[in-house]
Amino acid sequence: MITQFGILNTLIEPDGPLAEQFYGLPFPGTYVVDGNGVVTEKFFNKHYATRTSAGTILDSALGRALRHEEAPAAAHGAPQVGFTAFLSDPQLTLEVASTLNVRIEMEEGYHVYAEPLPDDYYPTTVRLEPVSGLEIGEAVYPPTTPMRFDALDVTLNVYEGSADIAIPVTALAELVQAGGETVDLDVVVDYQVCSDTVCYLPEEARLSLSAPISGLLGR
Repeated sequence: MITQFGILNTLIEPDGPLAEQFYGLPFPGTYVVDGNGVVTEKFFNKHYATRTSAGTILDSALGRALRHEEAPAAAHGAPQVGFTAFLSDPQLTLEVASTLNVRIEMEEGYHVYAEPLPDDYYPTTVRLEPVSGLEIGEAVYPPTTPMRFDALDVTLNVYEGSADIAIPVTALAELVQAGGETVDLDVVVDYQVCSDTVCYLPEEARLSLSAPISGLLGR
């Protein structure tokens, strides 16, 4: 069945040193199917112990980030714009790839700039401060909206209304073995909020949330 699905872990040689323990295992993964049984999403990982979290799979399948009541979150308010950071799952689990979402919500008539931009403009960037034992992936930014500024004779990429930036995070053995029950996730957002006529000074927003840590999936 594994071979027919094409998911045999070919990184393990049948006559190699790891064959006795690991040959014949599939690449771990998850299929998402619709009501007609058609595969619409798939999530697979190279390492046999790595999984993708339920929250991340659900968000991807629905095409939007859901904020679950039981998931850790933090909020930061500023003039004309607000920020919320929230985990896609209630906790970080060993070798389970989860997602830290950062939602930017702008008041009507305001926007923030987004890459790519010409020089001398200030794009919105989101980063997660390094955490020992936590693998942090590259931030994934949503599609932008082109906005025309006739007075400047330029069209720039912006976010209006609401925008979700996703940061992949995976708890490694080092984090779990440290023995702590939670880990602090510190998020930094650099941005510049503007209206059609006024741009305010660039700002930095900081959010911190405490995420519970779990061992192996199901334990």
